[in-house]
Amino acid sequence: MKGFTLIEMLVSVAIFSIVMVMALGALLALSSADRKAETLKSGVDNLTFALDSMSRAIRTGQNYDCGNQTSTAPTDCPSGSNYFTFLSSNGVQTYYQLDIAQDGTSLCGQTQLPYGCIERKLTSGGTWIPITSPDLIVQNSGFLFHVVGAVPSSGGNFVQPKVTITANTSIPVSAVQNTKVFMQTSVTERIYDQ
Repeated sequence: MKGFTLIEMLVSVAIFSIVMVMALGALLALSSADRKAETLKSGVDNLTFALDSMSRAIRTGQNYDCGNQTSTAPTDCPSGSNYFTFLSSNGVQTYYQLDIAQDGTSLCGQTQLPYGCIERKLTSGGTWIPITSPDLIVQNSGFLFHVVGAVPSSGGNFVQPKVTITANTSIPVSAVQNTKVFMQTSVTERIYDQ
């Protein structure tokens, strides 16, 4: 009866081990890529939901103001502002802002710098509440409201009020890698000027 020699057994075990290590490496790479893709999808979904929610509320509102936090009079800001308020369709003054805290007092729920999230509050005495998740970092100069047409022109011509929202964000997909995502949407007031 003839069997395998020790050298044949060692060679076959070595080849099997090499193939298994390569297969395991490919499996781990696929798993890591899947986790990164899922994290990216979750962050993009969160940003899309936040922008869509703001758009629906702004579309039916009026008296758009992006001047400063002490005013609620209609104000244009074509160059952009990271603060915005308007009177909603149910008569509640609604505020949106970018929260960038450098001293660790951010409401965003983020634990490492940089901080950055979008917040909303209802009424001037309300509490700011984050509307984006902690895994989504909104960049300091990357979230702006651009408002045109909130104030009638001096010649009496009316332009339908329009708000363009731009969001430049960063999604941490791993401990050392962030993916940048840029989104923009425009909203036109549905209450037509006569």
